[in-house]
Formats: sequence, structure tokens, C-alpha cells
Amino acid sequence: MSQSGTPGVTLDSRFNMRNSFIRGFAMLIVPPVLLVIILLAHNFYFLEYFHVVAGSMWTGMDLILGIFFSYVMRGLDNFEKTRISMRLTPTMLYFMPAISASTITAGIYTAIALHIPFSSPYIVAALVISAILFVEGIGIFLPNELRVYNEILHGAKNTEKIVRLTMLNLKLSLVQVIFQIAIILVMAHFAVGVNYPQLKQ
Repeated sequence: MSQSGTPGVTLDSRFNMRNSFIRGFAMLIVPPVLLVIILLAHNFYFLEYFHVVAGSMWTGMDLILGIFFSYVMRGLDNFEKTRISMRLTPTMLYFMPAISASTITAGIYTAIALHIPFSSPYIVAALVISAILFVEGIGIFLPNELRVYNEILHGAKNTEKIVRLTMLNLKLSLVQVIFQIAIILVMAHFAVGVNYPQLKQ
């Protein structure tokens, strides 16, 4: 174990850029690779299945982070919060962008396969919500995670910064859950009485 500049905060010596990338690479690459394979197979059933499962995982992660982890972290001191952040950060940094981008992309291809016009108010609503989620993820969530990751890799000396950014992202996760529930409501419209066509070759 290596000692950071903050008394009592220790880092696993294996926590470095190379090893955390190796552990996070599967979480980063598996969702988009699966989606590409499904699209190449032109199988609507698996496309919709992937979209539903990926969306559930995305919403589930945000639900856990935004509600349960926020509740757990609220009663801890900065030392304990920093230790939890060290464990959460690789997952949040690699998995969340991959699963969110894959879910949105699969949703667009699903709409195309169903021949739903993009002028449909339901599609417009879904695209607007997706755009909001994308901007939040790329513009706020991901940069914050990169800052936390950088702080941890440099010894977690600034625990206040790590805690502040982590808590901000946990609150953002709760906001994203609300938008995701809204988009599920929109998607439910298309789930009623829809046949399963084949994707165009």
C-alpha cells in the first residue's frame, strides 16, 4: 500500500493508469461491440433486446448512484467518501459513457427499423431527452470523473475536491434517472402492439 498526502488515506499500489484501464476496458468496449454485432446481423429482436437491457442497466446504475450511494455517502466523513470514490470511479468513468452511448444509438436504430418518422412528437421528445442526457454526461459527468480519476492517480491528496466532484456526479445521476423515467414513458408508446420487422439488409 502507498500512503497519500492526506493522513489516513491509503491507495492500492495497483491503482494506476495502466491497471485501471485494463480493468475498465471490458466495461468500455463490450456494449458498443455487442451493438455492432447485432446491427451487422440485421436482427431486430436482438436489437430491441439490447436496447431494453442496456437502458435498464444505465437507469439502474444511475438509480443506485443517485439514491443509494448518495444516501450512504451522506453520513460518512471525507476519508470514507474518498475510499468509496476510489472504488466507484473506474466503473463510472468507463462503463457509464459506453452504456449510455450504446443505449441511445440502439434506440435510434430501433426507431429506424420500426419506420417511425423522426417528425413524430414522441421521437422528438425522446431525442430531446436523449440530447439532454448526452450533454449532461459528456459536459459534466465525464469531465468530473476524469478530474477525480486524476486526483486519485496523484495520491488522493485533495480529498475535498474528490468528495465534492463525486457527490456532484451522484446528484447528477439522480437527475438523469428522472429524465430516463420520462424517456421510458415515451418509449412505452411504441411498445404497445408493435410488430418485429427485420432490419433492412
